[in-house]
Formats: sequence, C-alpha cells, structure tokens
Amino acid sequence: MEIQAAIAKIDKFSSNEEGNKVEIIERPNGGVSIVMAEGTLGGSRSKGVTMKAVHSVLNLIGEGVPDGASARVVLQRIRDEHREIANVNISIISCDLQSNTIVITKNNPVPILIYEEGESHFLPLSQDAESRRYDPMVYQFEFQLGQTFILLSEGVENAGIYNDNKIDLLTALGAIYDDDNDEPSVQDVADNLLNQAIGHDSDQPRDDMTVVVLKVSPATTRNIRREYVSFPIKKNIS
Repeated sequence: MEIQAAIAKIDKFSSNEEGNKVEIIERPNGGVSIVMAEGTLGGSRSKGVTMKAVHSVLNLIGEGVPDGASARVVLQRIRDEHREIANVNISIISCDLQSNTIVITKNNPVPILIYEEGESHFLPLSQDAESRRYDPMVYQFEFQLGQTFILLSEGVENAGIYNDNKIDLLTALGAIYDDDNDEPSVQDVADNLLNQAIGHDSDQPRDDMTVVVLKVSPATTRNIRREYVSFPIKKNIS
C-alpha cells in the first residue's frame, strides 16, 4: 500500500494576505502529516496567527508528540498569548505507520468528506464545536484500500452561500467520480472540487479555499517518495 496526497488552494479574491495555510511533514516514526489552519485575531484574518499555529504544530509532531496533544498545546499557547481574542481552526490528517492508521484531528465543525466503496459521505463530527475550540477531537481509522479523505477550509464549505448558490459537497464529490471513466487521481479530486467551489462563488472566492485529499492506494512505485509543487507568482502592482 501507499499513501497519495494532494493539495489545491486559492486565496480570497483581490486579497494579498492568506487567511489559511497548509503544510506537510514526514513523521519521525514513519508516515506523513498534513496540517491546515485558519486564524483570526480580534475577529479579522491573521496570517501571523495562522503561520504560528501551523509551524508550532509541525514542530511538535516532528518531535514525536501525538497529533491531538500537539494541537491542544498550540491552541492553549495562542489562547494565553492573545488573551482569548485569537482563534484558530486546526485540521490535521496523518498517515501514522506506527499504528497503521489514518488519524484526523480537528477543533472545528468544517466537514470532512470520505469516499469509499463508490459512495460519498461525511465524517460525523462532534456537535459541540465551541467546547472543542481548545480541545480537539481525534478520529482514527485503520488502513483500508481505496478509502479517500478530504479536508476542506471554510471557504470551500461556504462557497456560494452569499449568492444563494451554496455548494452541495456530496453532490460535487460524487460528480468527480461519476464523470470519469478511470479512477481520478488525488490531484484531480482536489483540483476539481476546488474549481467547483470557485464556480459557486462566481469565480471570485469570498474566502481563502483549500482542499486536502489523502488516499490509501495499492503500491505503484518501488518505495519512491514523490512530491509535486505548483505555486503561482503574484505580480505586485504599484
């Protein structure tokens, strides 16, 4: 088996400051973790809080601290430092080779999509989101071939909500698989779902949008690790 992962993201329309950030790291005992965060300070988007959260979580995971504990420590640090006027949504998805499981850690109610056995569904999340703001929930799944997990930012979840054209995430994901004769790659899924969300916002995203896709697949390589990055360069207009 192998883990395939892909990320697709776009910034809020006509904004030069990222509201969310996503990073990937190899785990010290084997596997990978993908960390996504969206931070606010005093009710406004905060790149500084977001980056601090992501980098702090990555550092702790790199030291071998479990995902849930890493998120909990970082959230408490931010809470103490900013006297509760800062808030961060943290979502972590990990392939943990020590336990042979997929581990998902979240402190927010943004849905997680799962595609398995030809069906799309949501991962049931804790309903008491406010109580989990600083105490993330952890969900664990044994490896299952073909199982695909999709993490989303709020911008994707709320795509189209302001123009009465809100995205139906299950329908959107189902269409990606229905429209292809061959199984779509994880990058195809991420790109397609992001493009559908952008379309629901009339091609002008009202918030940063991020899609993270992770899939357990049959091995296709000779133990070769691959990474691919495509990063647009924005021209500064003076």
